[in-house]
Amino acid sequence: MRLWALAPLLPAWAGPVPRHERNSAVQKATVQEMYKHAFEDSYMTHAFPADELRPLTCDGRLKRERGDLDAMLGNYSMTLIDALDSLVIFKRKTAFKVAVSYIGDNVHFNKDIEVSTFEVNIRILGGLLSGHQHAVKLLPRYKGGLLDKALDLGDRLLRAFDTPTGMPRSRVNLQSGIPKGSSSTVTIAEAGSFLLEFGMLSVLSGQSRFYHSAKRSLVSFWGRRNVLDLVGTSIDVNTGNFVDQKSTTGPGQDSFFEYLLKGYILFQDLELLDIFLSAYAAVEQHHTFEGFTYTVDMNKGLMVNTHLSPLACVWASLQVLIGDVASGLRSVLYWYSLWKKHDALPEVFDTRAESPTQARDSPLRPELIEAIFYLSLALPGDAMVFEMSKSIATAIDEQSRVACGFASVADVTTKRLDNRMDSFFLSETLVYLYLAVAPPEDLAAALPWPIGASIFTTEGHIFPLQGLPPGADIQTVQRSQEIFFPRPRWPPRCQPARCSRPLSV
Repeated sequence: MRLWALAPLLPAWAGPVPRHERNSAVQKATVQEMYKHAFEDSYMTHAFPADELRPLTCDGRLKRERGDLDAMLGNYSMTLIDALDSLVIFKRKTAFKVAVSYIGDNVHFNKDIEVSTFEVNIRILGGLLSGHQHAVKLLPRYKGGLLDKALDLGDRLLRAFDTPTGMPRSRVNLQSGIPKGSSSTVTIAEAGSFLLEFGMLSVLSGQSRFYHSAKRSLVSFWGRRNVLDLVGTSIDVNTGNFVDQKSTTGPGQDSFFEYLLKGYILFQDLELLDIFLSAYAAVEQHHTFEGFTYTVDMNKGLMVNTHLSPLACVWASLQVLIGDVASGLRSVLYWYSLWKKHDALPEVFDTRAESPTQARDSPLRPELIEAIFYLSLALPGDAMVFEMSKSIATAIDEQSRVACGFASVADVTTKRLDNRMDSFFLSETLVYLYLAVAPPEDLAAALPWPIGASIFTTEGHIFPLQGLPPGADIQTVQRSQEIFFPRPRWPPRCQPARCSRPLSV
């Protein structure tokens, strides 16, 4: 297995240089133009009010035709809702005002459709909640319509939690609740990634049932962890038994870890920090090899294969957020070196075979770019961080730009494109590419609150930091007498002694 981190360590990236020497203004303008092409010139022109844009056929995705990939579609202008705070970041105040008005007047959720509980939560509920908080600050005549929509949707999603264990079903009918005959198996990511959105809904509405349900679900499966502090990838919501007993930081578990730490930062819920510190130590001990985190058998803590998913790159972000900037930088260098092989990250890559396997597509995911953004906060002015962001933006612009937006890569080895532009490309991918290069004063002028007083959800929605929400009073675990990792600080700042380049890996 090769040492992936060695490739990107170029002499020209030896240290920080002034922003004007890095041409950050040019790079910022490049990403701004990419956003304009994706949103205004493509989605709004060719797809709106459909949920998604189909970039190769220049139209909207109007029906479900791809199985689980379409489980979040519901004819409620999903991309527009998901993109609300990106409009604020890219200073489209007029477009934001029009979008808020349209959603308030035209979007509703009283629909007899079965949707992914998880995806609708992170994309639509999160977008409504973030959009509402921006609108309160930016639109003087705004009357709270997005929060009303969020409360209605939250109640509909809450029905999925009516199970013996308190963990949600993966599917819910927006009118009738849990569908008859639906699967009782849910991934840990699905069961553990409601804390931010449901917690914020509890804060804004004053109603404790949302955060209480989200936290109860997490406590339910965490209480079933083994002696290694590992959990499986999926669990039965009726019996509480793990179905898939592989443990991973990638698909099926990624955002569970993310929401533990970000939930603590957002709400100062110390129980979430306690759980995260235990989970963090377990992953570092059992999953980490070189700069990657691999899938292991939850009962033995031993690696089961050498496959990687770009979703596992979330771990690099968490390393930076917890204060271990050196480890986060090391992880990013490994992932970036892997990315350089194809100027993209395939959905499954085998590091032993040094090639994509099973799934060769790349839907322009944001996880690596998000980690680079956090590094830009921890290492302000760093030339290497800037060059990584610039390189990724250039590759996306060159290989995925089409007449109507940006198309996902169907095969990274042939560069064949897919008729797909996910809503997260606007809400996350382009946002993090922009934030990683934009000067702090630009962000201060665009956002209604400081970025250092905010946290990003797993879908890139911006929530201002809060206190403990209603419904947080669930006793979970005995708080540790010793904390073995530094308490997270936000935004992350590098401590010089911890920021040496990992040249010896």
